[in-house]
Amino acid sequence: MNRLTQEILNVSMVVVGSSPTKGIYLNLQGKGNKLFMYMTTSGKQKQEFLQKESERTDERYYLADVGQGFLIKWNKSCYSNTDAPHYIFNREILDPYYCGPHLRYIGNEVVTVQKENRAKSQFSCRYHMVPFDSNRSSETIYVISGTSNTFDVFDGNNERYKITGQIVSRDYWKYVDFEKQYSGTRWQGADLEYIYAITTKRSCVCQDEPVEVSNGQVIHIQSPGFPDFMCPSSKCEKRVTFSKYNGSDEYIQRALVTLEARAKTGTNFSLVSTIFDVRFDNDIYSTVFTNFLLEPVDMKVEHSTQLNLYHGPEGHFNMTIRSIQIRKDCACSLFKQKKYDKQEHKIKIKIPAHCELIFCDWTIASGGKKEMTVKIDNGKENDEVHIWNQNSMEKYNSTQLKQPRKLYLTTSSDTHVSFRRNTSGVLQQNFPSLVTVSWITASDTMCYKQSNVSLTTTPQAFISSNYPLPYNFFGTCQTLLVAPDNHYIKLNVSDIDVENIHDHVSFYDGNNTSSEFLLEQLTGTHQALTLSSNDNMMTINFYSDSSHGRRGYHFVAFAVAKPTPKSTEVAMPTMEETSSDKLGKPTQIIDHLQSNDSFVDPFWLIESKNATTSGTDNLQSSGSKHGFFFYLFYTFCVVFITIGTLFGGFALYKNLYPKKPETSFANEMVRFRNDDTGSVVTIENRC
Repeated sequence: MNRLTQEILNVSMVVVGSSPTKGIYLNLQGKGNKLFMYMTTSGKQKQEFLQKESERTDERYYLADVGQGFLIKWNKSCYSNTDAPHYIFNREILDPYYCGPHLRYIGNEVVTVQKENRAKSQFSCRYHMVPFDSNRSSETIYVISGTSNTFDVFDGNNERYKITGQIVSRDYWKYVDFEKQYSGTRWQGADLEYIYAITTKRSCVCQDEPVEVSNGQVIHIQSPGFPDFMCPSSKCEKRVTFSKYNGSDEYIQRALVTLEARAKTGTNFSLVSTIFDVRFDNDIYSTVFTNFLLEPVDMKVEHSTQLNLYHGPEGHFNMTIRSIQIRKDCACSLFKQKKYDKQEHKIKIKIPAHCELIFCDWTIASGGKKEMTVKIDNGKENDEVHIWNQNSMEKYNSTQLKQPRKLYLTTSSDTHVSFRRNTSGVLQQNFPSLVTVSWITASDTMCYKQSNVSLTTTPQAFISSNYPLPYNFFGTCQTLLVAPDNHYIKLNVSDIDVENIHDHVSFYDGNNTSSEFLLEQLTGTHQALTLSSNDNMMTINFYSDSSHGRRGYHFVAFAVAKPTPKSTEVAMPTMEETSSDKLGKPTQIIDHLQSNDSFVDPFWLIESKNATTSGTDNLQSSGSKHGFFFYLFYTFCVVFITIGTLFGGFALYKNLYPKKPETSFANEMVRFRNDDTGSVVTIENRC
């Protein structure tokens, strides 16, 4: 302990420097002299003048925080009969002291000015509070204490006020001073109450003016201090009424509530009428972003908080209430109207195609661990399903729900499930949708060290332990997926959110987890990935080091039949002829071979130049050059053989029949015949 006792003699200024590790206890005896007191802050390089303390002439003591010091000025008078002032200071840890540091800078985060404690002596605690940023003098300071106290407030108008109570607030403040005498004895202690302070730009004024909502109109209601300041001991009430509906008999009127809220202990709000009482507190939800329908009757929106200061989004709500019209045949269920107190159940709701605006709401009673699955068949654009309870809030669109979505329910509160569609003005296909919500009892939400699951062609969802809440286990969970024979496995990754680098999900082709069979290893955050196996098995390993667990994984797997081999039909290549102006249509030669004994010249098979040719036939013909040249060679050979046969036959004829007088061939006939030995030409004379 550093202790220094000294009189201020012939010295106009004394500086007690700050310490980076310890606070300073200063005892000052003015002895009737007026001393000018300042506190210095090393980090801010700032001096703060303590006006009220400078007016004192009696004995008092002060505490400076780490990094703070003192500066004392004394204007000594030669004609003064008073003794010289006297001071004592120590540098030490402040924890043993009952009071907190004298100087407090107040910003947008809550500052503990004084802790709760119990003292066995008589002493006074003094505090001087100033804005952390001098530019924030236009803000409002809030000071709360465990008991009613009196605070001296100096505002921006250079006026000083005394405010008494547990809650003190002042706009445009410059500083606040507080002092209280505590009288504890050795046998009976004195209780020091807590004192907290904060400054903010937010308003704590209630929106309590009553309002009437006409058809199609929307009103906005927010919690006081929205979006990030918790107003202490706030109680607000707003009355909402609805104009009488005078529309078509095909429609009914509803109150559409759109809500965005975060829970905090000790804070609640509610919508109350003669027929419903909808309350929200931290036992019902943690975070909620949803819509629901209520009867359009006179109601009150109530909100209350505890004696507490808090900076953050928790405890706030932002709400809109709109009067809407819904077709009678599209009226599904109101909020909290349908409640299921069953451990296992399945809901199937058919949504008519013509319903452009529809809201359905179901409540699943608390109790036990459940595994829920949600799916939408033939969903439309903008369809959504919301699921929320005390622990989580999930929102899925129609694209995500084309395949089943699974999650665990492990909360002691009710779970709310809602379907909403708003496709007004959006062109949609004209067919109904099917919403399926089912849940079963879950014996355990922890992972299995090893499990085998058989797959079919129907998609099946898989989730990590406790999904979508954080997983909490150490080791590896292994799942072997097995499809039927002659099938392979297709796996769609919907959501992976694991601790980056340290935790990972690995996918292997088959039942072997060697590195050469690794399809993919994922860590961190991933969505919308597709993997496939070569055969009918796939292995999934999920490793966690048991710290910083996150949502985990969600994927969908199903079996796909392998394609069966088919016989291949080989088409005969085609020939084509190009004229000067048009292309001839290619024709398959084999389709035009004569069934009689005659051999037909293959070039005769080409159709006339006036025939049309499709793009596909031309592509096939140009793409079959090898076949064309083969048949060109084949035709050449046939022609060569035919000519050779003709010449050979003619030579044989000349040998058998010597030359006679020339005879006209006008009455002769040439006949071609096919037999087993090839083509033979005979010439008959019918003279």
